[in-house]
Amino acid sequence: MRRSSLSLNIIITALITLIIMVVVGVVGDYYFDLNDDVLMKDILSGSYTGVPAGHNIQMLYPISALISVFYRVFRTPDWYGIFLCFLQFLCVFAVAYHVIADVSEKANKIVWSVMVLLLFLGTMASHFLFVQYTFTCGMLSATATFLIMTHKEKDKNLLFAVILVFVAYLLRSEMLLLTLPMLCVGILIRWALTGKEFKNYLKAFILIICALILGQVANKIGYSSPEWKEFYRLFDARTELYDFQYIPEYADNKDFYDSIGLSESEQELLVNYNFGIDEEINADTLNAVAQYAAKLRTDEAPMTKQLLNAISPYLYRMRFISGQKSYEYPMTDFPWNMIVLLLYLGAILTALFPVAERNKKNILLTFGLLALLFACRSSLWLYIIVRGRDPIRITHPLYLMEIVILLAIIHMKDRNGKRVVFVPIVAVSLISLLSIPNQFDIIKTEMASRDSMRQHYDALYDYFDANKDNFYFIDVYTSVSCGENKADGEATFSEKMFERVDNSYANHDIMGGWASKSPLFEEKMQKFGLTNMQDSLLLDNVYMVQNLSEDVTWIADYYREKGIDVTVKEVDKVADVFGIYSISVR
Repeated sequence: MRRSSLSLNIIITALITLIIMVVVGVVGDYYFDLNDDVLMKDILSGSYTGVPAGHNIQMLYPISALISVFYRVFRTPDWYGIFLCFLQFLCVFAVAYHVIADVSEKANKIVWSVMVLLLFLGTMASHFLFVQYTFTCGMLSATATFLIMTHKEKDKNLLFAVILVFVAYLLRSEMLLLTLPMLCVGILIRWALTGKEFKNYLKAFILIICALILGQVANKIGYSSPEWKEFYRLFDARTELYDFQYIPEYADNKDFYDSIGLSESEQELLVNYNFGIDEEINADTLNAVAQYAAKLRTDEAPMTKQLLNAISPYLYRMRFISGQKSYEYPMTDFPWNMIVLLLYLGAILTALFPVAERNKKNILLTFGLLALLFACRSSLWLYIIVRGRDPIRITHPLYLMEIVILLAIIHMKDRNGKRVVFVPIVAVSLISLLSIPNQFDIIKTEMASRDSMRQHYDALYDYFDANKDNFYFIDVYTSVSCGENKADGEATFSEKMFERVDNSYANHDIMGGWASKSPLFEEKMQKFGLTNMQDSLLLDNVYMVQNLSEDVTWIADYYREKGIDVTVKEVDKVADVFGIYSISVR
């Protein structure tokens, strides 16, 4: 009987996972969501340097080194894309299985199964197709939290949860740390509501902390060379300048720029992000500009005022109901916010009913734990709003963490046979069902915008492939957008997964960005026989690529200030969007 029940649970779970895979696959195609994931993939696959590299800068070393091994053994497959998709559907399988396995009655299994299926499709259908490593990390963290909260004595859920947290931390450490407070609240809620296995939950928490320390130590060892240490000084300074500060105007701040030895044309390299061309722009330069920009900011209120100002948009996002207009911007939190609200009400409902089973102590405990969860989520939301870093790859995992914790609380009541649990479950199912058409419309619109983008960038990359004897340096903003030549609604650059996969050495690179000046960049230059970007651009077989709609005088101004008089000539154009320019000494 037990084996039959186990087989049924696995069949239902596999069916749910398969339906999601098929449905989203029919509606759209798999993409790396952002160009960051594309560059990470290129580094891991060997497309960047010619050899699969374990240092992909964004992930912690152990996981990137492991993925690179797959590329070394079998070079052709898109292992990074496979890896991210596998993790996401593993999370679907794990959540669905543990929802169903803990419900004894078949009718109840059906209700929970339908809810899980609709919830994933109604909230995350687009994330399954436009895959991003930050969101995948959030899914792993949420799944681990749910496994801990649905744990039964003597099962392996706690160990599996620790493994998922470890993988999430290696994948995107910042995102895991952001969700970690909610994971800890989930552990506390589980123990408080059951009053059992305190030692096991404490062990799980200690193992999680040890796993994080182990991952960080391994990463430090992997990046322990002097070259990587110096690069990370630059990387941190670049992050501070471009993500949290701004680049002051040159004319109004000439004295400052003179004091750090930065000319007007060099300052322009910071503005257009092409600072990789100048060997003298280093971590100290970027740090100095970032610190100076921070001092100039007179509009920055004290932290207390910033928090108070963040409350209004925070409350607005909690209550605002509107279908998505596009994949990311303008941003809307529906249906996530309404599902969370329904589950809070559902958790309260299951604590109060049925009346015959009311227990004042348990009611107060449940209310207290829900208040703790709400305080935790509020703190995290206010934090990201104040920092101005709230894209959907961050906000949706926070919602998902909250949803799985609330679902786990309600799920525990179903174990006790409370029919009242189906009120919030049915309500969540209906909201999710109503959101599915909107999700599919968003996917179709986003697919159209990405297909429009690919017409331009596929042509550009075909051009590079057809001219393997040349090397091309791409203006940073050109590498992500066609500028004024961009069609209405056209997406920024990203790659489709599992199509046009070519993991051979790529004869092009961007002129700045987060990998610029890294040991990997130096290795890439050496592979083609180049030394540095400034000198290489003057060679006969090295060209610059920029949108035709943009002026190229900045590059001539830069060389002029370096004492080199150059001619910038358009030698070709691609897709009527991109200009191919030669730069030669007069």
